[in-house]
Amino acid sequence: MAKTSEQMKDLVEEYIKVTNINYEDQTKKIQEKSKIIDWQFHVGANVIISKNANRMDRIHVNVNMRFPSQDSKLLVIKNPSFSKAIMEISEICTICHVGHQWIKEGENIAGLAIFSHVDEEILDRVSFHNTWDNVARVSAHIQKILRSNFSGFSTQGNTTDATIDKSMYG
Repeated sequence: MAKTSEQMKDLVEEYIKVTNINYEDQTKKIQEKSKIIDWQFHVGANVIISKNANRMDRIHVNVNMRFPSQDSKLLVIKNPSFSKAIMEISEICTICHVGHQWIKEGENIAGLAIFSHVDEEILDRVSFHNTWDNVARVSAHIQKILRSNFSGFSTQGNTTDATIDKSMYG
């Protein structure tokens, strides 16, 4: 039987609570800005779990990595190290079946979003946490790729976040 948006939200909130990671229900705040999102949780420092209004069949798990300005200066297409990193990141995302999207502010690359989804028909605690763990593992691997391609690349604030470093099962 298909789950309603509210049923999915209630389930996801219970699954988040299991992790003991701080989270915020941002549904009201996000709906003031956009009608595209049914509901949204901000978990830890950089995980967003949401359900889009135009997709009744799934929820999205998204890790947003924001880069400090000194790191963003390295992420330019003309930099051969960046081209190499782009290829490695695309390859790991393809292998692990997650999406990625570079976040731009003007002409600068300010971050990278790593995302996946859980279909509502298989939305249970194990499938939810498997998806979250997969997105977190890929995010951590991408940070390693960036640091190996750019000496001094900090990715500060991302590597100490409990939403990435901690397994969802403790």
